[in-house]
Amino acid sequence: MKTPIEKDIRAGKGVVHWTACEPFLENTRGVLIHRIRHVTAIKTGARWKTHLAVRCWCGNSMTGTKNFTFLSAPPDGRIVCARCEDAAIEAGLPTSDQLAGKHVHTGGVVVARRCCKNSPVINTAGLSHAHQ
Repeated sequence: MKTPIEKDIRAGKGVVHWTACEPFLENTRGVLIHRIRHVTAIKTGARWKTHLAVRCWCGNSMTGTKNFTFLSAPPDGRIVCARCEDAAIEAGLPTSDQLAGKHVHTGGVVVARRCCKNSPVINTAGLSHAHQ
């Protein structure tokens, strides 16, 4: 089921803005399923294939031709990005449960350090001075 999506006003010339697509995106290089906000087809010249630029409701973006799949519902057991879900709902869009017609898990990815167990906690800037 295709749903309407926003036009990306930041895109330049030589682009085609999609007006609708499947509401979910699976990136083969990622863990979470994202909710789509913008899709733009980009043709940079005769020498290169047209590729897609996809922006998600969480702010994540990706480009390419084959590393992602548009989905009408997340696969069973997969997790939809909670930031995408919150931002889409805040913008007045249906929940993932409503779009998929079933319960959809939402959540995120937690980064966990496995080395240097006795070193200081990483500071708020995301930098650690333990290895200097």
